[in-house]
Parts: sequence; structure tokens; C-alpha cells
Amino acid sequence: MESLSYLFRLSTAGLFLDPNAFRAQRDNPATLRDGFLVVALVGIVVGAASVIGNLLSTLASPDLLAVLDVVQRGIERTPLFAELQRVNPALDLEPFFTQLAQIVVPLRWSGLIGAIATPFVYLLSWLIYGFVAHLAARSLGGEGTFAQTLGCTALASGANWLAVVQIVPFAQVAGTTVLGLIGCYLGLRAAHNLPAWRAFWAALIGPIVLVVLLMLFSCGALAVLVATAQGR
Repeated sequence: MESLSYLFRLSTAGLFLDPNAFRAQRDNPATLRDGFLVVALVGIVVGAASVIGNLLSTLASPDLLAVLDVVQRGIERTPLFAELQRVNPALDLEPFFTQLAQIVVPLRWSGLIGAIATPFVYLLSWLIYGFVAHLAARSLGGEGTFAQTLGCTALASGANWLAVVQIVPFAQVAGTTVLGLIGCYLGLRAAHNLPAWRAFWAALIGPIVLVVLLMLFSCGALAVLVATAQGR
């Protein structure tokens, strides 16, 4: 219980952007282990909150299959549909709505699956960001080790505590993103003893590189799709 409260204090120090906590984490002999546990703890709690939120939302929402059935019956009763069916007696909405139902039913649980995967997504994002940010910090004259980089940037995951209260989704996303980047800036500055502007760029290079890679991947995928469509 004491170790759990210690991890909670570490994560909230990251949420409140306490520079002393980042410096202490840099000098912590178990910085990598504690960083991993902090990210995992935040991910598990946020994931559990998301699971509860999704379950409550699913219970409170109308049955999607029943909604589709009502829509289908409503369309079939319109004069326009009756006229179209008179022109084309083979016109039938049943196959279309059956296919639509097969798509809608799995989507109903996609939020729940995403919530369960939250801890793994947090950990993977932390490792990828930490790797890129460490290379950027070292190239800008940083002195910290890879373990110190990961240990300090792990505290920035404390910003995700805002996601536990999922009342205003867009404000939550903006808040966690901004606080997370500020936390990474403080973590990199503490881990590598970097001046302010170099730590700033080290913190931003990671997201910029990831966005560029995502854009290149999207453009490549679009080009392949266009080429495939033209080949047909």
C-alpha cells in the first residue's frame, strides 16, 4: 500500500508540474522501474474509468438494432419509397439494413475495447516518445541516460488523471495534451540538465516527428489505394 501511495504521489507531482519531483526522479536509482509503474497505474485507473463510462453509456443508450429497425420501417412507409417500389418491384431495403446492422453491432463495443487497451497504449506511447525525445535531447547537448529520460517523462503521464473525469471530452483532451507536453519539457530539462529552449525543442521534436511520419504513412496508403483503383 505504501508503494502504491508513493506511485500516486509521483504521478500527481507530474500532474501539478512540480520541478522538484522531476529532479528527484532523475536521481532515483529505480527511475525506470518507478516510471513504468507510474504510467501503468495511470493507464489502469483511466482505463477502468473509461470502461465504467462506456458501460453506463451503453446501458443508457437505446438499442441500435431497434433504432435501425424503426428507421427501416419508417422509410418503407413513405410515399416516395412506395413510388420507387412501384417502378422497381425488386427494391428491398432488408439486405442494406442487415449489412448496416453487422457494422453497427461491433462498433457498439469498440469504446469498451479501447478502454481496456488504455494501459498498453499509454505504455507504448511513453516508450516511443521517450526514445525519440532522448535522441533529440542528446543531440541538443543533453547529459541524461535513456533510463533517466524515461523515468522523468513518465511523470508527465500524470496529466492523464484529467481523463478520469470524462465530463467535457474536448476540454479533457486539450488539457491532457498541454499538461503532458509541459511535463515532458520539465522531465527532459531535469534529466538532461538542458537550458530552457533546448529542452523545449527536445520535448516538441518527438510529436513533430510522429505527426510527419503519420502524414507520410497516410499519403503512402492513399497513393496505394488510388493506384489500385486505377489498375482496376
